[in-house]
Amino acid sequence: MLVISHTLETGTVVYGTDRNDGTGPIIKKTGFRPSQNLAEHPEYGSAYWYVASTRRRRAKTDYIDRCAAALRDAGHQIRVEIDNTTLPTTSFAQLEQERYERAEERADRFTTFADNAAAQGTRAIEQVDQDRKQIPLGQPHLIGHHSYNKTVRQEQQRNAREQRGLEHVRRGRRWRQRADAAERFQSGRQAIGTTQRRIERLEAEIRAHDRFLAGRLEHWEITITTGSTGEYGISLDERLARRPPGSHVLSLDEGRNVAEVLIAVGPQARAEIQAQITLLTEEVDYWRNHVAALQADQGMKVWSKSDFVRGDLIQCGGQRWYEIVRVNPKTLSVANGVNSVDLKVVTRFNARSATGGPGWTDKLPYHQVTDQMDAAEARTRFPDAFSAADPA
Repeated sequence: MLVISHTLETGTVVYGTDRNDGTGPIIKKTGFRPSQNLAEHPEYGSAYWYVASTRRRRAKTDYIDRCAAALRDAGHQIRVEIDNTTLPTTSFAQLEQERYERAEERADRFTTFADNAAAQGTRAIEQVDQDRKQIPLGQPHLIGHHSYNKTVRQEQQRNAREQRGLEHVRRGRRWRQRADAAERFQSGRQAIGTTQRRIERLEAEIRAHDRFLAGRLEHWEITITTGSTGEYGISLDERLARRPPGSHVLSLDEGRNVAEVLIAVGPQARAEIQAQITLLTEEVDYWRNHVAALQADQGMKVWSKSDFVRGDLIQCGGQRWYEIVRVNPKTLSVANGVNSVDLKVVTRFNARSATGGPGWTDKLPYHQVTDQMDAAEARTRFPDAFSAADPA
């Protein structure tokens, strides 16, 4: 029997499978991926197929349902087990370290592939060059001579070997690119801008879960006047009794025959969401500590609203300065225009639109800011960029 299991610790895995058991073509079509590094289950046996990005997350039931249906249609016995509530024993810090170790292994493996492919291609091309040097310069194929067919075949063979060599070289370049990407994985994932965006996304997920746990607001008829709902003739209290425990009426408007009802979250869904909040909170704490370490150890600046005022200049990765027009909670509105490519300092006074009128403003998140200059220094260093009528 095959077991499709999902837990927060292991993610979604198909137990009872291996590489050559014949289930691969079926399972692969449903979105599962192969891996030889999956841990064996003490009861269900080995595993070879999994769903990516499902550890510490709720089960992707569409993947599981498709896989189970496909395997059953093929005559296999399937059991599905889903546990979205039991917290994993592996901490997020351990999981993150495992990611970095796998990236290092990929980098080493891909580098070996790249070196082997490049060396094989280079040897093939050099051998073809040596063979061609044996032919006198400008020697044509002697049409009608007894050697004509042989020389044509030899030239075709040399061309084919050369193309195979070039393909090995190209394959080596592709492996090299993948190796470089694997080497950059940890630095890219830990970059301060990337980390700040990740924290914002995780916090948004936590807020969404909190809103879900608060319940869903609905407006019901106090007395149902049509039979289209399937609950015609059932009282308001009886309808509430069919909903999850904790659902209740917030207000009644008998004149409009409308009840404002809060639908509570069921016990199972609540337990699953609370588990997700716990895991997401752990991730946020980990990445906040990482940002704090970058600030303390490397002196990196984490910009916020309190660091800027209207009229300051900022840079965002290049040499050009932009004037701040407005300071927002999460972004800065900066001056911009079609002529900004010709300007070293872009202000609301020299930025122009395509029609020659004033320019516009663009929003830049704080994590894109790389340098700052206060308004007084900006007007001292770049007086030509500001209007004489500037009230600032």
